[in-house]
Amino acid sequence: NTLVLRTDTSGDPSFRELLGRVREADLAAWSHQDLPFDRLVEALNPERTTARHPLFQVMLTVGDTSADAPELPGLEAAYEFSKVEIAKFDLTFGFAERRSVDGGPGGLDVTIEYATDLYDARSVELAGERLVRLLGAVVVA
Repeated sequence: NTLVLRTDTSGDPSFRELLGRVREADLAAWSHQDLPFDRLVEALNPERTTARHPLFQVMLTVGDTSADAPELPGLEAAYEFSKVEIAKFDLTFGFAERRSVDGGPGGLDVTIEYATDLYDARSVELAGERLVRLLGAVVVA
């Protein structure tokens, strides 16, 4: 279920402090995770415009690509990812954890989906490069 999250970034927090704020906001939101997203939008009844999503513009998804493909009698099944032609949100960062054969960490796949009427490919590439640098710095710290 989609959770709408907001984090207070005031006061020039350190990365660790900001991460703590994000954690607190996430835990508070998860206590309401069973509320259907469409019902939340209906209850809040935000001002609608075709220029942007009514509650958020950036989506972040986290998943696990190590799940086994479904077993179907008489059929061979595999996961296959296809190119998305229309972005659902202004900007979506998708994180998928990979596992090695022994079940240990095998890496992180990151995808960025974006609305081409708002961003150009080079801007998104630069954002991706900055994200990689940020994650590298966090791991080292």
